[in-house]
Amino acid sequence: MDFYEYKDVFAVEAREHIQSLNENLLQFEQTPADRELVAEMFRAAHSLKGMAGTMGYTQLADFTHHMENLLDALRNEEIAPSQELINTLFDSVDMLELILEEVISFDTVHTDTTAMKERLAEILAGSLAQPKAAEAAEAGQAEPIPSRQAGEAEVQLTLNEYDRELLKEAAARNYNVYWITVIIRQDVLMKSVRAYTVFQALEKLGTVVKSEPSAEDIDEEHFEDRFAVLIFTRQSLPEVREAILNIPEILDVIVSEVTVEDAESLPPRTPEITAGKERADQAVRRAGDGRSRVVEKYVRVETERLDQLNNLVGELVISRTQVMELAKQLEDGHSRAVIAQMDRVTTELQYAAMKLRMVPVKHVFDRFPRMVRDLAKQAGKDVQLQIAGEETELDRSLTNQIGDPLVHLIRNAVDHGLEAREERLRAGKPAEGRIRLEARHEGSHVVIEVADDGRGIDSEKVKAKAVDIGLITLEQAAKMTPQEAQGLIFEPGFSTSEEVTDVSGRGVGMDAVKAILEAMNGSVELRSTLGKGTTVSLRLPLTLAIIQALLVRTGTEMLAIPIQSVRENLRVTPEVVKTIHGERVITLRNEVLPILDLTGLLGFGTITHDGGMPVIVVEAGTMKAGLMVDELLGQQEVVIKRLSPILGDVKGLAGATVLGDGTVALILDVAAVLNDLTAESK
Repeated sequence: MDFYEYKDVFAVEAREHIQSLNENLLQFEQTPADRELVAEMFRAAHSLKGMAGTMGYTQLADFTHHMENLLDALRNEEIAPSQELINTLFDSVDMLELILEEVISFDTVHTDTTAMKERLAEILAGSLAQPKAAEAAEAGQAEPIPSRQAGEAEVQLTLNEYDRELLKEAAARNYNVYWITVIIRQDVLMKSVRAYTVFQALEKLGTVVKSEPSAEDIDEEHFEDRFAVLIFTRQSLPEVREAILNIPEILDVIVSEVTVEDAESLPPRTPEITAGKERADQAVRRAGDGRSRVVEKYVRVETERLDQLNNLVGELVISRTQVMELAKQLEDGHSRAVIAQMDRVTTELQYAAMKLRMVPVKHVFDRFPRMVRDLAKQAGKDVQLQIAGEETELDRSLTNQIGDPLVHLIRNAVDHGLEAREERLRAGKPAEGRIRLEARHEGSHVVIEVADDGRGIDSEKVKAKAVDIGLITLEQAAKMTPQEAQGLIFEPGFSTSEEVTDVSGRGVGMDAVKAILEAMNGSVELRSTLGKGTTVSLRLPLTLAIIQALLVRTGTEMLAIPIQSVRENLRVTPEVVKTIHGERVITLRNEVLPILDLTGLLGFGTITHDGGMPVIVVEAGTMKAGLMVDELLGQQEVVIKRLSPILGDVKGLAGATVLGDGTVALILDVAAVLNDLTAESK
């Protein structure tokens, strides 16, 4: 059987097992007496080893086998947990993740794993040499092989007359007869493949006589989480059980020995036609009472197919708008009612398709407990990471981009936001620092916050550093509020090479954080109180696929301005426009606001209003400006279409959309326009 076609599924499941190992290791470090965590880690390593072996990735399977040996000894209490053991397991999981990605990309392992395997073996050998293991060896105690007798979890064995005769003949020829119930994890994909692998393993050990349900039903996955096999073999019960447990995604194996005497006492087998009807009736009852298996609750779909679906829904939204425009010209009430119904259904389909793009931020947050643990160890600090709102959903394209900014923020919080243990105690704080990572919905946006209870940011030191590197003048520094001073850390070039100061590191990567957020039509805000801590809030739109936009005309072109960037609309007369240092500005509620000719800025001509002109006040982050346009056309929901790669990056434009009348409107990149304005003013 060619398993290569299952490579994508293998990659997804293998990464899930590694994530499970990381999460359980973090908990185990805090509660080393929790045996269930050890059992979970062993099962994850065991499953991954079996999966790798099934796929033919022997190097990966071999490395995982060394991890499994250590976890098995820990599970059976042959060795005691220690910090050295836990650190080694963390390092081995890191290497496991590395070689897994190599296998997925290149079908082979390039990294030399010899040293790590030796380290695992040395810890295992050293721990097994402890008195407890030695005493057990001297007493001749062998590790009991887990076995289970027939019970409630076992599939019931039934025999017909032909089966009974076969069993008698096998017993006469000194064969062992075992009735084996195999329990598969409920959330596993491709149960029939797992079952097929079990049959393959058993056929190497003896003769498979029958199964329950039938082989045909197993092949078609007409079974729940377990099936049973009757086998004649000369192997021992532990050998048979171990052979099955080496197969991935096997939750448990119940092996019962069947004798001739047992066979005589078993109930006769139900005739096949009756059994088939009973299975069909059971299936109908399961469907009728609304129950379903866990495996049927979720379906893995390639992201390209979801993207294609969303593109088609986007086209449908455009067509809907066009049809609604045509409907305004109809006088037939029935036709207009049909079109209105189509509008409602299309809108529901649009929101359903958008939800398919949404994924919990947990997929991003899961990486940070391990990262904080490692950073804290490296810095010699006690740090607690609190996570809230990890089920908050965000557009998949945004979750793919938000990881790097969060890494910057959390690294800065651990390295430079939180004080050392002694400094915290002197300040009357708990010795353990706290970082809180939280996600929540606010209207049509998602807010992600990284907050620490550290030393906070000293605004005066920030201003002094900014003056020192020539970012601002002394006069500008004197006029700055504390909040404005703290905002300087988002400026490029504010980073410092000093190793330990109140502001060291706070600027590292913060300009990159701001740039990434603005590219996603989001914003970043910082609040800090000296001696109490710092909170950085990232504000993101729920989705980038379909947005509300303000439509305007500039020259002969139509523009769509994302509504989340629009603060207000004004009508400005020429006499209120002033010129400062060659730039046009107006005064709006005691605030000097730059005015940009959007038509000229984008090369669409020049605005020549003799009377009042429409001005749209837009904002991105801390930047704000007024955009002069020729005409306001109204608000509309638009589908974003990316510009062709042939055009390259067009400054000031984020994409395009097709309006209801077929007109193409360009979508303004407000952050890029305001960034250019800021750069020119400097």
